[in-house]
Amino acid sequence: MSFDPDFADPTEWAKMYRETGLQVVPAMKPSENKTQWKRPALPKWRELEHELAPDFTFERWYGDNGEHARRYNMGVIAGACSSGVFVVDLDLHKNIRAQAWWDEMSHMQVSAGELDTVEQETGGGGVQLFFRAPLGWTPPTCKTSIGVDIRGQGGFAMLPPSMHESGTPYRWKEGCEPWSLEIAPAPRWLCDQITILAQEHGGSTGTTNSPAQRTNTPSTTTDAFGRMIDGREDYMAKMVWARVVDEYRNCPISPGQLEFDTMLRETFVAYERAAKSRIREPGTPNHILLEREGRGVSLLRQKFQAALAQWDGKVKDHAGSPPLPKQPLKPSLPLREGGEAQQQQGEAAQPQDIGPSLYELLSVTAIKNLPDPEWLIDGMVIDRGLGFVFGPPGCGKSFITLGQALSIACGLEDWWGRKIARKGPVIYISSEGVGDIKFRLRAWENHLGVRADDAPFYLIRQTINFMLDTDVNKLLLTINTLCEQLGELPVMIVVDTVSRVLPGADENLQKDMTLFIKACDEVRETFGATVIGVHHTSRQGNMRGSTVFDGAGDFLFGIERDEGDMIGTMTAKKIKAAQDGWKQSFELVEVAVGDIKATKSLVAISCEQQAKKKDVWPPKDVCRKILSEISNAWNSGKPWSSMPQTKLKGRYAPDLIKARFGVPPEVGAMMIETWLKTGDPTVLSYDTVSKVTKMQGLKVTGSIE
Repeated sequence: MSFDPDFADPTEWAKMYRETGLQVVPAMKPSENKTQWKRPALPKWRELEHELAPDFTFERWYGDNGEHARRYNMGVIAGACSSGVFVVDLDLHKNIRAQAWWDEMSHMQVSAGELDTVEQETGGGGVQLFFRAPLGWTPPTCKTSIGVDIRGQGGFAMLPPSMHESGTPYRWKEGCEPWSLEIAPAPRWLCDQITILAQEHGGSTGTTNSPAQRTNTPSTTTDAFGRMIDGREDYMAKMVWARVVDEYRNCPISPGQLEFDTMLRETFVAYERAAKSRIREPGTPNHILLEREGRGVSLLRQKFQAALAQWDGKVKDHAGSPPLPKQPLKPSLPLREGGEAQQQQGEAAQPQDIGPSLYELLSVTAIKNLPDPEWLIDGMVIDRGLGFVFGPPGCGKSFITLGQALSIACGLEDWWGRKIARKGPVIYISSEGVGDIKFRLRAWENHLGVRADDAPFYLIRQTINFMLDTDVNKLLLTINTLCEQLGELPVMIVVDTVSRVLPGADENLQKDMTLFIKACDEVRETFGATVIGVHHTSRQGNMRGSTVFDGAGDFLFGIERDEGDMIGTMTAKKIKAAQDGWKQSFELVEVAVGDIKATKSLVAISCEQQAKKKDVWPPKDVCRKILSEISNAWNSGKPWSSMPQTKLKGRYAPDLIKARFGVPPEVGAMMIETWLKTGDPTVLSYDTVSKVTKMQGLKVTGSIE
């Protein structure tokens, strides 16, 4: 096609589109309708949805003296009038999930270049791809919640050289112009995926005859929990028979190919949502795995053909009977007089197997028999849970988490005095600060006197986007390959930091962070591992981002340390299965890594463990003097404090103990922490000294022997 876009006028643009088979029509300009300008500049354009406009109508618009010969804004009406062309509109600049969906489509290509087609960049920053629908499939017209819109039958899309309200014109992507490339036929699998997309995420379809409608069925296609593994073929057979009987009741004429394809597609969507393959292969879609098992669309097609072969026989007879009313669930045990179910004495009530379409119901007895929560690190980190360690930059959170991970991988008995219940492989995901992680590892080894060379500790240093299914599937596949080599599953997977795996996402947006939590859960549930995210704090000192983090975390630990001070505090903000609210002091100590450059790195250690190890508590008479000073400060109305934020006010107890008695700060912090916890009564308490000033601090409540 001979066409020069640099010198073409509106008439030449329109003729080029018409020769391509598109129903091109004049479109409005932003100045004509500021809110709804992306529409045809014709009063009755809906009449043009089904057939290409006749030549005389086109000449009236774009002839030599046509009504719109000077109007550069134009567009295409999609669907039957444009030889089945439909448009996939991707808001890549606004919604990261649109990119994730298209990446998944690209991953599903059966052959290279299958999705290469005409493509344009919109004036608003989006991307639109043009496909031709296969016979027998009507593309929907719908807007979705994930930033993927489909302009199908009766839909409308602007075309170059139209001008966007931003002042940027629509442009064809280089090499993908309609005069350089044919509009590709949409592969059948893409049509099926678009139908699924419209059913799960679609809003208004925009047409009355489009098959894509919002349904009340919950979306579970990407969630492995609760989907059917056993009884799938029987479930499929019942779905097929019910659909065929319903079709007969609607119309006794045997379905044609179009109706058959529609039944097959719609039934498979519902079936695939409820059934799950037994094959575990991260990165491969469920419908492909079902097909490999012989429980996919091929089997469904066979069952439909077998059922339709009985159209004038059993189907007719069954359809002639009225549909059976839904029966209430009946107890599986015989009834006593009065309707009470019989049950053997001493027999524990068990949950009933009530089928894949219903949720499991647990009786009180079954609830009491549920297994107890298990620990990875006793009283702190829940095994196979999801948690977060958070704090401001430079507080030491990565040193703490790395120490936990290495202790588990090296098979140590405890971490900071807390028992490690399960040892094994650890995967550490970090693209931040990987340059000195080898120094951190060597310093940890030297401080504890262990060697981690043969430990199953593995670092992934590439950037991973947890908002993209393709990246998450690649991560699952990577871990799965490692598991096959090791012959065991990972115990812990660390994401350091959370912000690095969320490029382009809004941490304050609930729907974005829900996707991140979903990705973490997918990793956690696939391998039965504990997942820990290392995250930053906001200016207010809380964990940064949406409250989704707080709600989803099984355990949350806040890390605080003043700049320049090597002593910090770890606070248990939340532990679902144990007491929280406690604090533990830690110290960042410099340790030589043992190279010829005399390089040093930091290691996070427990102040309490360090103090006990060195037995550096001062004599009892010094301890009594310290308590006396604490009591005097309380009585004066300016009590000492164990909170690091009181350092600037001169009330921080470890600093005062060091200044007056020469006791190292880490030892002083450990003494205060011990006196607050132990004793009957405890030696110290934390209380409010004045209801007027609301100042809080340490109060002596007991004595030492």
